Amino acid sequence: MIRIVQISDTHFGEEFKPEKFREAVRQINAIEPDLVVLSGDIVTWGIHTEFRDAYEAIGDIEGELFAVPGNHDARNDGLKYFRLYFGELKKSIRLDELVIAGVNSTLPDSDDGYVGEEQRRWMEGVFRDNCINMLVLHHHVIPVPHTGRNQNVLIDAGEVVECLMLHCHGGVVLAGHRHVPYSTKLLRTHIIHAGTLSSYKVLMPDNNYNIIEVDGESIRLKLRFVHRGEVEVGRFAIKHGMPASVELYRSLSSTKRVLFVSSSVQEAERFASLFNRLSPENMHASVASPESRRIGELVAGADHVVALEDFRGADEVWDDVKEPERQVRELVERLLGAAGRV
Repeated sequence: MIRIVQISDTHFGEEFKPEKFREAVRQINAIEPDLVVLSGDIVTWGIHTEFRDAYEAIGDIEGELFAVPGNHDARNDGLKYFRLYFGELKKSIRLDELVIAGVNSTLPDSDDGYVGEEQRRWMEGVFRDNCINMLVLHHHVIPVPHTGRNQNVLIDAGEVVECLMLHCHGGVVLAGHRHVPYSTKLLRTHIIHAGTLSSYKVLMPDNNYNIIEVDGESIRLKLRFVHRGEVEVGRFAIKHGMPASVELYRSLSSTKRVLFVSSSVQEAERFASLFNRLSPENMHASVASPESRRIGELVAGADHVVALEDFRGADEVWDDVKEPERQVRELVERLLGAAGRV
């Protein structure tokens, strides 16, 4: 079993309640977690003295710390101080069969959140099919009720959710931001929000943190109030796999770039023109000579490569085409796959 304590929104600075923090540290050390996850808003104004005080106080927590920044940490160029004291803005670790990826969802001097394509691609490379995958970020990927501000403030939430559906395969998301603990399930992904550990802006009976136990194919979640006891939220089964609808919609909306390669550019253009006439709106074919200086770049940027003669980088070779239109139609159908037959 892996035991994780999730704390969030400590808000060192003018919002900070030191007595709550000190008692929470005492409790956390007694729990002896395998990892303490800090899901952002470590400080209030992003200034150096706040980060220095936070680093010294958080150092009293025994055990490994895994921290990501929040929108308050990014104020006043504060991310440089986050790096100084708490490491890189995105990071990953593996604990047995649990993979944890942390990303930076902040935008400079903005309360809104954004993960971005580069970090989403990084997440895809970190997550593993045979593991429980956990994403840690500050902003929530779905709206949190009972916060007084119920809209979703992660700008690219749709893309992040799709990334989780396609690559997380039965995982967990840890977030903070709204100072309200909450948990729900989104298809096969469990969403867990932490409240504030030590800010006076607390929207619950008391400051609080989460205790998460990962055991085989299930997680157990407990909500611990600093001075008002513990609530058993529940035990939830981790179910791997992806709903077929996610891949279906992704296939329908994605674009396909086809590259015809031939030493006879005129012949390649004939096939490309035929393909562009017969293919649907989200496909396009272009041509290239194998002798082109850009051939490596063009092949890497294509979803499918058709060579009209022997070519090492081709997905398929058409060296003796008797019926060009039938061949191109069959290629279009293959690229459409199941999505083209619904």
